[in-house]
Amino acid sequence: MDSRRIVRLVILVTVSLFALLSMSLGAALIGTFGSFGPFFDIGFAGPGLAVAIGVITLLSVPVMIVLEILRPGRYFTSMIIFEVLWLGLLSILWLASGAAQAVENIFIGGACAIDSEADSFADSFDPGDSDSINAADPVNNICGEARAITAFSFLTWIILMVYTLTIMIMSCVATSRRRGRVWTESVANAPFSGSATTEKGTIPLSYTQSYPSVQEPTSGSVRTGAVQV
Repeated sequence: MDSRRIVRLVILVTVSLFALLSMSLGAALIGTFGSFGPFFDIGFAGPGLAVAIGVITLLSVPVMIVLEILRPGRYFTSMIIFEVLWLGLLSILWLASGAAQAVENIFIGGACAIDSEADSFADSFDPGDSDSINAADPVNNICGEARAITAFSFLTWIILMVYTLTIMIMSCVATSRRRGRVWTESVANAPFSGSATTEKGTIPLSYTQSYPSVQEPTSGSVRTGAVQV
């Protein structure tokens, strides 16, 4: 298997895994918020955004993987132009998810700090029961899940951003060097390296027009004769 196809496969599988983890953590966090009241989970958009973007990612990226494995370079999902546009959009969405959750973590962090101080105060009276209290404390679960959503969202954004920028720059360089059609090819088949190609009906850059040489007489004689009628 081509090295570029392997790199693409590893990146897309990693993105799918991180999307699944973010979606699961977001759903768990929404369920935890719902345990505090019927309308408590509405005020926090980060978990819901992680779930929505995770669903969109899992409905598209695994399909791109499977289609490329079954018939490499045959479908539009393997085209570089499609990957740059779609994966670039997903990277922006994951950046928004991580940023939204990071802002909410500022408010959640205050509750986590208060809960930690309360646990420390309770441990001073009953140290033996601290492990069971921490395991069943919903605030501790909220703090850990919120930080994990932020981490996975930003990691997914970084991976997608680096991948799309890399193939976009390589495609622009190959296009400027006239290496044929690049944007409609797959990453594995794109002519990122090689010599320039010329299309039919165009003049190559190294073309020089030649003219036939005209030989001029250097010496000779002209004969004259009489015209008879």
